[in-house]
Amino acid sequence: MAWLDREIVVVDDDQGILESFDAMLGDDYPLVTLDNGFEAIEYVKSHKPKLIFLDIKMPGMDGIEVLKRLRQDKVDAAVVIVTATTKAHYEEEAEELGITAYLRKPFEVDDVEDIARRVLH
Repeated sequence: MAWLDREIVVVDDDQGILESFDAMLGDDYPLVTLDNGFEAIEYVKSHKPKLIFLDIKMPGMDGIEVLKRLRQDKVDAAVVIVTATTKAHYEEEAEELGITAYLRKPFEVDDVEDIARRVLH
């Protein structure tokens, strides 16, 4: 499988979370980190990554709205919600939009690596 066929996009407004993903996955996969939903939509539509880790609570456009727009645009990437929120309606809405997984912060490194391995191999 080609290197770019395994591209991962991480979208989170917390620089520490973006750095954590880079440390966990950056050596094994092509990884792009973005800090807002607007950039994410544009990037994903033009680059078509295979896996997206997406935060819910972000300024400007939250992760649920990003996910809705990606689904409207027929983006077929696997999407994993990564969030600190405990509000059940977010998880329900995300599941209705066809997410691959829902991870609560703080998450385990093994969980992230397992998802990447399962989706990309």
